[in-house]
Amino acid sequence: MSVNFPDPATTFERLWKFLSTNYKILGASIYTHLTASLGRWFQGFLTAFAIGMVLGTVLGSNERLYQFGIVPVNVLQLIPGLAWYPVTILLFGFGEDSAIFIIAITAISPIAINIANGFRRVPKVNMRVARMSGRSRLETFTEVLIPFSALDILAGLRIGMANGWRMLITAEMIVGVAVGLGYAIQTTTAYLDYPAAFASIVLICVIGLLIDKVILAPMESYVRRKVGAEGA
Repeated sequence: MSVNFPDPATTFERLWKFLSTNYKILGASIYTHLTASLGRWFQGFLTAFAIGMVLGTVLGSNERLYQFGIVPVNVLQLIPGLAWYPVTILLFGFGEDSAIFIIAITAISPIAINIANGFRRVPKVNMRVARMSGRSRLETFTEVLIPFSALDILAGLRIGMANGWRMLITAEMIVGVAVGLGYAIQTTTAYLDYPAAFASIVLICVIGLLIDKVILAPMESYVRRKVGAEGA
């Protein structure tokens, strides 16, 4: 069977139809699929941030722990997201939890590594001054470590966000969810509805760019100005 490759005009026409009408993809609107995907991504990314922040803080604050602990964190980063498929199925079975796990596990490493490296780059003299001035551990963390390593933390968040968003779509294709952009792409492709699949891919790219450019990039620019790395 010959199937025509959808041209850009056809793809964007279908995308506009999805966005401007109540057109259903597999019984759900594009907004339903998008909301489901964003919800999974947010849960997975929030989990990765919490774990990565703890790991990065522990490793970055103790040189001995860093030398020992950074090895498994780096190994974790080397494992492709799809390689976690048998692990997540055994742990969570098919469905929502498996998708969230794959998103989180692929975003933890870059967040932890960047935070740890950022903390380790804080000048030792600043840490000594903080201790001599009577600052508590919490005050040292919030007033010294975080400001000096803010750019590294944001870099880790951007990489983790990209990893998580990319793996979200893959996870939705393989773990048996019934709604989401990845599920929509997989099923419309199976039905040879390539314009719908391509329209969903375009939407994925747009949302990913918006998250990066509208949320994370302005945050990075603000921090760079605060630390004097960028003109006001």
